[in-house]
Amino acid sequence: MSTGSREQFDRTAAIYAVSRAHSRGESLKLLKKFAGDRRFRVGIDIATGPGFTAFAVADQCDRVIATDISERMLEQVERLALERGIENVERALADAQDLPFEDGSVDLVTCRTAPHHFASLPEFLKESRRVLAADGLLLLADTTTSENERARAWHQDMERRRDRSHVHAPTPSGWCSAVEAAGFSITDQAATTVDMTFNDWVLRSKTPASEVEAMRQEWSALDDRIAREYSILSLRANDFSFSWPVIVLRAAPA
Repeated sequence: MSTGSREQFDRTAAIYAVSRAHSRGESLKLLKKFAGDRRFRVGIDIATGPGFTAFAVADQCDRVIATDISERMLEQVERLALERGIENVERALADAQDLPFEDGSVDLVTCRTAPHHFASLPEFLKESRRVLAADGLLLLADTTTSENERARAWHQDMERRRDRSHVHAPTPSGWCSAVEAAGFSITDQAATTVDMTFNDWVLRSKTPASEVEAMRQEWSALDDRIAREYSILSLRANDFSFSWPVIVLRAAPA
């Protein structure tokens, strides 16, 4: 991630710590389901944010190392772990594309709601493959996008304007190709959504007011096909409900 991404998440760490979209949601339930009943010696959660995924798998690991490039996010991890009485979650300042772990040294890698911010998805996946033991497991969940070119272009434009740290959300087929190209075999796959409202979405990223208003005007006059693609509905108080598609993958070293 870039310095700009680090600064963005330092600024918004406290907001993410109380975000329902991040602390709950179907993708977190699916990741937990995909973990099965296995026991892991060492797990790492990449780009952990406030630590919700690390907390979800902590009961299956002897140690979980929650990593992030943002010190402020890791402060939220420490605070929330203390509140929840979780004692086996450690913290480490680390870039997803340059992990400070030895080859084959971890048994579980998780990453949720973060890779669309990474400068290089292939480098992140390459690093995940490098640090995983031969019998290890990768659990991944993140925003995906439409296979339709027009709907996809609109979605990516909105994400970048809302949050300049957004880089790219691949299509479902693009995600699968990237994971397999990094040396993984996908063993389970699921599709879900993250359901949000426009006002909360732009508040969480502290999007400039002028950009928020421009985006709101565009959402008010959306093409019907795009509105249907992302389940966009107009609400009161100049707000909208919508759903971004999410892909959840379970993969093992090939």
